[in-house]
Amino acid sequence: MNFNPLSYKELLDTFHSSTNSTAKHLLIIYSLVVATNSKKIIDMGLGMTTRTLRLAALKTGGVVYSCDCDIKRFNYLLDQQDQSWQLQLCSSEKFIQSITPPFDFVMHDAAHDYYQVKMDLEMILPKMKTFGLICVHDTQQPDLGHEMLAAICDAAQGHLISIVNLPFYAGMAIIRVEAGDQPQITPLEGGTLKDGRSETELLPLPLGIHRGGCFEQVNNSYGRWLRWRLRKLVKGY
Repeated sequence: MNFNPLSYKELLDTFHSSTNSTAKHLLIIYSLVVATNSKKIIDMGLGMTTRTLRLAALKTGGVVYSCDCDIKRFNYLLDQQDQSWQLQLCSSEKFIQSITPPFDFVMHDAAHDYYQVKMDLEMILPKMKTFGLICVHDTQQPDLGHEMLAAICDAAQGHLISIVNLPFYAGMAIIRVEAGDQPQITPLEGGTLKDGRSETELLPLPLGIHRGGCFEQVNNSYGRWLRWRLRKLVKGY
């Protein structure tokens, strides 16, 4: 298997013609990394997203740190590492612990069970830059989606995040860390106002904000909060 960075043509061709479960999310993933000028890019679960992230890293000058637990399948890739791509074949918790924070962007498409995803996110969230992004794949997958959403909700306890869930193909949640102990992301040139503030700080919050065990939908124009509970969306949760 080839895990070299996609070309722009390959990215578009894959988006249009591939039946891979991440194919229709690849352009979004590329855009998120480039627009946030992400430098430390975490990639959990090797696949087409890895090649997309590597292409984006070429634009931002970042490094993609990839992880997969399938040592037998991917051992040959260890010889293909370079300054912009680092690979570990180990458990996700060992991997996350080994990477020095802060993280700009995380793509999680590794484990898909509640307990592992929850543990991964609990370890990742404190290491994220303010306004950094975490993408979690398979949040609309019929057999897995309810566990993925429940894991996100429970892992986010004590953290201020906002979330958008893309409701097509297998689904992908985009989580933004609204506040934390790490510095802010540094968007591409042109995203800074004359007074020094980043335009990122002024963006309306995405679909909902996590606070105290529930998600709240936000109307920024009038400051009204429309509360709704995640368990209403997740069967059996």
